[in-house]
Amino acid sequence: MDQSLESRFRGRFKDPDFTNLELAAIDWLDGFYQLEHLLSTRAWTVRLVPTASAELKFAALVHDAERFFPGGPSGTPDTTFDDPDYLFAHSIRSADIVEDWLRKQPSVPEAFIRRVRQLVLRHEIGGNTEEDILQAADSLSWFDTLDWLAYEWASSGKLSHGKVCDKLDWMLTRIRPTVAMENALDIYREAIASLEGRNDVAQMDLAERRRIAGSKRILLGL
Repeated sequence: MDQSLESRFRGRFKDPDFTNLELAAIDWLDGFYQLEHLLSTRAWTVRLVPTASAELKFAALVHDAERFFPGGPSGTPDTTFDDPDYLFAHSIRSADIVEDWLRKQPSVPEAFIRRVRQLVLRHEIGGNTEEDILQAADSLSWFDTLDWLAYEWASSGKLSHGKVCDKLDWMLTRIRPTVAMENALDIYREAIASLEGRNDVAQMDLAERRRIAGSKRILLGL
């Protein structure tokens, strides 16, 4: 095990403000490599809007929940990453899975469940101010935490270099809020550098990086 790599990420998303419901959701989604992306999306949401609602923060934390469960659309669609058939299938399945989980938790208000569902449904396409923030936080988090995955896709031949660039470009161009775009360009450039092997991502043990990205224990510093 590369302890130095693990130490870089240990406790990165520790947050005393997590609610009990958020902590329960983190337990629910622990172990899958996109847990880090979800934690980062919540963190970016709070960074962009320090007064973000409880519903928006929770939706950020669970917006890609369906990818944790077999049977959904591929994370690397056969057509394009902005294919509406893919985006809607992914968003609807996530919203259904999140709603079902929330309804099994004690004392969650109906209004909270309905608003979280609406946000998850729109996390790929945006809409009102909160929905645009969630979409933007999703993109910022992708650049910030899944640059290694972009490199893995291209270096393994799973996707062409051009298609991975298209993914990153699309994630950038869909950002609407000015406050988010002000944060986007530098980390987008760093994600491109990772894809092209111009930083330390190319030297990482990618299997170990994937393990870290799915570990609640590491990411919360437990």
